[in-house]
Amino acid sequence: MKGNSGHTNETSARERLETVSNESRRAIYSVFEWFRVGDQVFHIIMAVVIGALSGLGGVLFLKAIKFFEWAFFHQLFREVLGRKQEIIFLMPLLGGLLIGPLIQRFPKEAKGDGVPSAMEAIALRGGIISPRTVGIRTVTAAITIGSGGSVGREAPIAQIGAAIGSAVGQFMKVSAGRMRSFVACGAAGGIAAVFNAPIGGVFFSLEVLLGDFSAATFAPIVVSSVVSTVVMRALIGNVLVFDMPRYVLASGKAILLSVPLGILCGLMAVLFMASLETSEKAFNSLRLPLWVKPALGGMLTGFIAIYFPHVLGTDEMTVDSAVWGYLPWFMLAVIALLKILATSISLGSGGSGGVLGPCVFIGSVLGAFTGTVASRFMPDLFGLTGGCALIGMASFLAPVIGGPMTSILIVFEMAGNYKIILPLMVSVVISMGVAHQFSRYSLYTYKLHKMGVDLVAGREESVLRSILVQKVMREDFDAVDLSASFNDVITTFFSRRIDQLYLTGKDGALKGVISLMDLRLHLKDQDRWSQIHAVDVATPDPVAMMPNESLLDALNKFAYRNSSQLPVVSDPHERKLVGVIRRSDVLNAYQKSLSPFEVMGPEMFR
Repeated sequence: MKGNSGHTNETSARERLETVSNESRRAIYSVFEWFRVGDQVFHIIMAVVIGALSGLGGVLFLKAIKFFEWAFFHQLFREVLGRKQEIIFLMPLLGGLLIGPLIQRFPKEAKGDGVPSAMEAIALRGGIISPRTVGIRTVTAAITIGSGGSVGREAPIAQIGAAIGSAVGQFMKVSAGRMRSFVACGAAGGIAAVFNAPIGGVFFSLEVLLGDFSAATFAPIVVSSVVSTVVMRALIGNVLVFDMPRYVLASGKAILLSVPLGILCGLMAVLFMASLETSEKAFNSLRLPLWVKPALGGMLTGFIAIYFPHVLGTDEMTVDSAVWGYLPWFMLAVIALLKILATSISLGSGGSGGVLGPCVFIGSVLGAFTGTVASRFMPDLFGLTGGCALIGMASFLAPVIGGPMTSILIVFEMAGNYKIILPLMVSVVISMGVAHQFSRYSLYTYKLHKMGVDLVAGREESVLRSILVQKVMREDFDAVDLSASFNDVITTFFSRRIDQLYLTGKDGALKGVISLMDLRLHLKDQDRWSQIHAVDVATPDPVAMMPNESLLDALNKFAYRNSSQLPVVSDPHERKLVGVIRRSDVLNAYQKSLSPFEVMGPEMFR
């Protein structure tokens, strides 16, 4: 009885919460109606709300990271353990143990880089993201980064912001199209707050998450990004992520130097993505509980940090040293490779965090390496190490996230110097071209590709590829025997008012198809109708579908033959006619596969 009572109380509480939500939502929409708020203004107002919440989320996330850094490295490592370098590996190990239970319980919300999940939600789930993602991702990512895990803070806050945008959209019960925009607004606000780069946040959402640069999408995302940045600066201050030198384009050699730097960054980006994939497969193959793996990854990362503490966390000091040219070339080369290894281990083991921060780190180190080596052979390039480090950031980041414009603008905003833009663009284009020779996927789109979601081809293709012909085809069709007379064919066409008639043999195999166009060629020869048979009029061996093919395959075959329907055969050998598929059925199936909120708008909940 107690169990039933508890269940009843829980149900009653949920119903009361839903009632309050409905009443609040109706009240908000009533205010909008009173002031005659239009659709675009409504969108902008919601973008302001999402931007403010994302900015607050970004500030809380940064504060949480600072708290855990203080707890692990100031209190525990320095005060309790006596700052002994040989036991520094305990910090990321303990961090992994703390987040392990959450990853075991909520792997989708807590594990790895959250950007692919947000992209999947936008592409296939109408932007629906669980609200609990905000809290879970904040805690797990803050602990992972604060304890020294080699991951970035930018991707987690992008997912946190996306979840905030989705929560606002779910509360307001907006359409799926509007929901996707809200998710992008939240992600832009998160990136803008953490990078202090509002333009970079805008283009991250447009280029990486949405792949949509339409005017209707652009305005609210800009508003959200700006509001989030204002909130962050009001609470923390206008703090630059890195202390950037003033880069001066001294000669044409500086632009030429961006060519080998772009090639190097493109190759290393491919290595980085391959390393992440290998690490993930290795940890997945281990027969260990899921909650143990982040601790194991943290311990391995910590072992590297005993001799190279640069790999821990985001380590902005190392980036500053690389940008200002304080590190020797051999140290830069070693640090870049070890950071790739440490990040692969941290993320592959299930640690919570992103790749944007590590990419900026690795790219700056590779750029500084290139500039340092070049200055040894060309002394007139001395002093350009910092500029090369900045260019390396964008050149390494672009192919990994698949966002060249995002990468260029983030670094441009951090540098605050227009003179960097020309070599920056050259290097990024070359880096993207080199990486594309090995794979057409970025790190994010490849993860989705493994899940069966191909955003490189486009959202529509991903949906159509996921639906098989057998789910949509009709089993009723019009067919006649090969020996049927022309009179029988005409009678069948006009009595049933059909577009196509199929010819089958005695075994039911598809032998041909007759369309109205085929009939018109013989209608004038009425004297010869008795001599003409169906096989004389039909198009033999027509293009056909099979039940296990996708609707994307069907659309491609519809393009071969401008027809309203295609026959469906059992297999390519026997070709037994089992049904037909219509072009209209394909379009209807695509619409139904979208979120049930796709056709719903605010007016339905007023």
